[in-house]
Amino acid sequence: MIHMIFYAPYPQIVPLIKQVFQERPDRDEIEYEIVQDFYNNPLQDLNADVVIARGFSALTMKQRGYICAELKVGGYDVIAAVLKARRRCPELSHIAVIGSFNMIYGIESIRDAFPDMKLSTYPVNSEPLLADAIRQAISDGCDALVGNYTGVELAKKSGLPAVMIESGQEAINNAIDEAKSAAEIDLREKMRSAQIANIMNYSFQGILSTDQNGIITFANKYCYSILDSGHAFLTGRSILDFFPNLPVEEVTRNGKKLLSELHIYASYHLMVNCVPVPDNSGNTGCVLTFQDTSRIQADELQVRKKLRHSSFQAKYQFSNILHKSRIMDSVISDAMTYSYSDSNILIYGETGTGKELFAQSIHNSSPRKNHPFVAINCSALPENLLESELFGYVEGAFTGASKGGKMGFFELAHKGTIFLDEIGDVSPNLQSRLLRVLQEREVVRLGSDTVIPIDVRVISATNKNLKEEVADGRFRQDLLYRLDVLELNLPPLRNREQDALFLLSQLISYEHERTGCILTGLSEEGASLITQYPWPGNIREMRNFCQRLSILTQNPLATPADILKVLPDIAASTPDKPEKADLSTSRDTPVYSLYDEREEILKALYTFHNSRTKTAEFLGMDKSTLWRKMKKYKILLP
Repeated sequence: MIHMIFYAPYPQIVPLIKQVFQERPDRDEIEYEIVQDFYNNPLQDLNADVVIARGFSALTMKQRGYICAELKVGGYDVIAAVLKARRRCPELSHIAVIGSFNMIYGIESIRDAFPDMKLSTYPVNSEPLLADAIRQAISDGCDALVGNYTGVELAKKSGLPAVMIESGQEAINNAIDEAKSAAEIDLREKMRSAQIANIMNYSFQGILSTDQNGIITFANKYCYSILDSGHAFLTGRSILDFFPNLPVEEVTRNGKKLLSELHIYASYHLMVNCVPVPDNSGNTGCVLTFQDTSRIQADELQVRKKLRHSSFQAKYQFSNILHKSRIMDSVISDAMTYSYSDSNILIYGETGTGKELFAQSIHNSSPRKNHPFVAINCSALPENLLESELFGYVEGAFTGASKGGKMGFFELAHKGTIFLDEIGDVSPNLQSRLLRVLQEREVVRLGSDTVIPIDVRVISATNKNLKEEVADGRFRQDLLYRLDVLELNLPPLRNREQDALFLLSQLISYEHERTGCILTGLSEEGASLITQYPWPGNIREMRNFCQRLSILTQNPLATPADILKVLPDIAASTPDKPEKADLSTSRDTPVYSLYDEREEILKALYTFHNSRTKTAEFLGMDKSTLWRKMKKYKILLP
C-alpha cells in the first residue's frame, strides 16, 4: 500500500482530486490524504511515501529532497485561463502570466494563439516575491493577471482583475501516476539499500566509506564495536581521527590502492585495505575495510582444523610399495585379497616396515575407498585424551572441552576405515570401551547418553606380539579376537635380501632428484658392506640413512668409508671373520616375534613340493641359508 499526500493548490480542486482517485483501477493499492495548500507553506512533518504538489510547494519539496510528483501546468491550462479572463473582460489587451518558474516556464509559446493581445510572463523563485511581480506587471501596463491561487488573491487586493490557472483531470491523473512510480522506485531502492546494509552489518570486518575529503559517510556495526566514536555516530567524522597514518589523499586524488596494511588503533592491531571509489558526480571517495588480526588468526586456525578433518583420505596404493622380493609379492597378494573383505585386519610388523602404507593401500583397494580414512597413533596420546579423540565428547564433558563438543574419530570415519596404529599400547580401561564399540558398532560421546551408530572397518597395527601380551594379562583376549579377524605379517627388511639394495638405489635416486646432491649410488664395495647391516629400523631407518649419505658424501658413488661415517653401527654388525660366525643367524633372527618365518618357510615348501631350490629363490635367500633356517626351526623333509 502506497501512502500519498496530495497538496490541493486551490480549494475548488479537492472534489476533482477525490473523483480521480476513486475512478483509478489501482485505487485499492493507494492510500491518499488531501491537504489544502496555503501561502508560504512550511511543508513540515510529511509522513507519506510520496507527495503531490503544484507550483511553489512542488519546487520547495524537491529542493528539500522529498519524493514529490508535480501537478504540472500545461499550455492548454494557461490558454483556458486567458480565455476565461477575456470572457469576463473582452476589452483586455495585456495580460500578465505570473507564477513559479516550474509552473509557467515555456508559456510564451501560446502567444500565437492570441495575436490581438499581449502576454507577458513573470516567473518568480519564491512565493514572497509574488507581490513584487504583480506590482511590476501593473507598472508594465498589464490590465489582467492569470496565475496560481495566491497570485490571484494578491492581484485582487491590488485591484487587478485575475483568473486562476486550474488543473484538469488528466493533469491530476498523470501526477498520481508519476507519484506511484516514484514511490515504487523509492521502495525498491530502500529495500536494496536495507539489504546491502544488512549484508555489511553482518560482515565480520569493518566497512567505512568516505567522501573526497576523507569524511566518513557510512560505517557498519563492526566499526562501532572497534572504533570509539565518542558520540552516537561515526558518520561526519574524519577517517584520520581513527587512522592518522592513512594517506587518504593518495587514495582519493591519485587513485592509489592500499592493501593489507597494518594499523594500530587503541589495543587493536588492524589489517586495513583502502581503495578509491568514484561517485556519480565525478568526485572520488574511498572504501576502507579492516579486521582485527586476532580474528584473522582465529579464522585461520579454524580453516586449518576443517582442512585437517576434510583431508581424511588415504594417499597410498599397492603400486606405491616398492619391492623386488617374492615374499613381498606374497604379502601384497594377501593384502589385496583382504581389501575386498569388510572384516577387521591386524597388521604385525616391526617399526618402519610400512604398516600404515599397507593400511592405506587396503583402504584404497576396498569398496570404502570413496569414504574417509582416519588414522590415529594410540601410543602418541595419554589415555584420557585418546579416549576423547576416539569417541568424541559433548560440551561441558570435562574441563577444557571445546564449546559445542567434538566429533570423535570413529564418527569421522563413518562409512570408511579407521586405522589404529600401535594398538598394543592401549590401556586396559580403554580396551573395554573399544571392545564395546567393535561389538555394538555404536559410540557414545563422553558426557552424553546418546547412542550414535557407526559403520567403520577397523585396521589395527602393532609391533608387539599381542598373543604374548594376552598371556601376560596386558591385552584383552576378546578384543584381540575382534581385531585379528584377518592377519597380515610384514617381513622386516633383513629378511628381504632382494629388496635392500633395490630400495637403497630408489631412495638415493629420489634424494638426488630432490636435492641435486652429487651422490647417485653405491660403489661395489659399499654395496657389499651395506648388505651385512640388519636394518633394525627397516625402511624408515634406510630413508634417514640415504638422506644423511646424500648430504655428507662428496662423490658420485658412496664408498665403505662414506657409509661407515654415516652409519657407524654397521661395523658392529659386520664381523671381521665371517667364516667363523653364522651371519645368517645374527641377521635372520627377528628382534620381535612378529613375522612367523617358520610358517612362511613351511608354506613355500608346500607350494613348491619340498623343492629347496625353488623355495629359497621364492623367499629371496641362498639354499644354504634356507637349510640353516630349516635346521633352526626343526623342519624335516620326508
